[in-house]
Amino acid sequence: MEITLRKMIANYMGETVRKVAGSLGVDYTGTAVRVDYPPEYSMGHYATPVAMELARAFRKSPKEIAGLLKESIEKDAKNPFEKVSVEGPGFINLFLKNSILSSLFQKEFSFDNWLSSLFRASREAPVIFEYVSANPTGPLNIVSARAAAVGDSISRVMKRAGLSVFREYYVNDYGNQVRLLGISFAWRYLEKNSIAAEFPEEGYRGEYIKDILEIILSVEPLPAELALPSPRDAGEWLERAGQWFGPRGVQRILETQKKDLSDFGAEFDSFFLESSLHDDGRVQAVFEILKDRGAVYEQEGAWFFRSTDYGDDKDRVVVRGDGRPTYLLADIAYHYSKMQRGYKKVFDIWGPDHHGYIARLSGALTALGFGAQALEEFKVLIVQQVNLLEGGKPVVMSKRLGQFQTMRDLLEKIPPEVSRFFFVTRAQSTHLDFDLELALNQSSQNPVYYIQYAHARIHSIFREAGFSFDADFSSADLPAHLTGSHRDELLFFALRFPEEIFEIAHNREVQRLPVYLTDLATLFTKFYHAKENRIKDLLSSDPVLAHALLALIRFVSFTLREGLSLLGISAPEKM
Repeated sequence: MEITLRKMIANYMGETVRKVAGSLGVDYTGTAVRVDYPPEYSMGHYATPVAMELARAFRKSPKEIAGLLKESIEKDAKNPFEKVSVEGPGFINLFLKNSILSSLFQKEFSFDNWLSSLFRASREAPVIFEYVSANPTGPLNIVSARAAAVGDSISRVMKRAGLSVFREYYVNDYGNQVRLLGISFAWRYLEKNSIAAEFPEEGYRGEYIKDILEIILSVEPLPAELALPSPRDAGEWLERAGQWFGPRGVQRILETQKKDLSDFGAEFDSFFLESSLHDDGRVQAVFEILKDRGAVYEQEGAWFFRSTDYGDDKDRVVVRGDGRPTYLLADIAYHYSKMQRGYKKVFDIWGPDHHGYIARLSGALTALGFGAQALEEFKVLIVQQVNLLEGGKPVVMSKRLGQFQTMRDLLEKIPPEVSRFFFVTRAQSTHLDFDLELALNQSSQNPVYYIQYAHARIHSIFREAGFSFDADFSSADLPAHLTGSHRDELLFFALRFPEEIFEIAHNREVQRLPVYLTDLATLFTKFYHAKENRIKDLLSSDPVLAHALLALIRFVSFTLREGLSLLGISAPEKM
């Protein structure tokens, strides 16, 4: 439940609308009043177009309605506004009183407690959020790193907003890809022993296969029944040896993936194995439910899901002619398990070119009995490609040939905090150009360091002023001193932080957060360079004002720290 400043203003304006409607004899049962930010700070702290939205119900012009609302507000001695103005065709601009912020400057104020109090435990259904879920057939790549940064950051924001979030990674450890992985290891084993054999057409050529092969063999030698074959028997041997290498290779690769994710700061509550769905019969059970509901049909020995009934361009095979289930059927069983576990909100992050998969999977959930819930509460975010640039030129990536930049390469080249920030600076649905040179730049030109420098500078000001960071500046009069010289603008922009959290938690547009933090750091820098805000000088000439400014920038530092934390980034006190 959100009770941010904007929410309180919206509630107040809603009451005002009802009061005016009553005085006019208008039967008003409208929805919540929309409250926005004006395009410029000089135009007010908030603005609302409610007068224009009420024109039909009130049968008056928007400007006349706005005038009535303004008059009602000004008659209320307890209204929270210093000034109310009507602009243009009927916009109402609202200027808040600084005095309503006095609680922020009391001795007992705690930023963490204040933020938590704004988002009391949500009554919304718990969320299961699946992201990354890369195949365990090779190292995580750059797109997986972007998915990890986006998913982990959104999860952190949602939790901060009071939502219950369970983070899951789905491991595709079953099927033909595991077979091909095993054969790829077996082929490398033959190569290691100078035995010629034809490489599988869709096998994995990356050098990582050699490295992991050595780890597998160091832990467990090849069994006697898989003794080296003659060249003419190599093909048959590859299949048998591949069955032995496959699961062991998956295990080792998954271990490296978990290590990369941990080093990247991405956390998960569960790693769910696809093989468990097959082993305990849940894949077959879901197929039987679909069959009983008439959602599948047989054609030429294969079984098709009627996905065209749910917006897909064609029906999809769920059981092949030889009786083997497809990946789609396993995915249906997996998502069915999420809802069976009690989750009514199911969020996924998928890689590029998966848009078409959404209709068939949500359609399958609907066919399984989840009805509108499958369409309303099953949300998929598509994370698009990352274009790595080095020296202004793209870095070529090709997973099949092993010529690709892995997540581990990125971890060793770029600080994880910097990578995480860069990955969330653009909407995940758009391609991202990742400038390696800028990421390696440790000056304030790098946006991560620019924000961190602002946080560190605030701590430096406290040290130079001779105050501990938890010094008591409590006074009900302090907000009255925070006018002009970018002071009140900085304060009110910092107060928008909880509203950003709420918006991101519900629309999952995490790219808003780095933009907000950069803008806040920029506002602080303007404040810092204004000669009227030289706190060290003010300590002798106007100590009350100096204390007010120290309280202000401490509040800003708390905001910067918390915002960086939600992106998985530290907030150093010295740089």
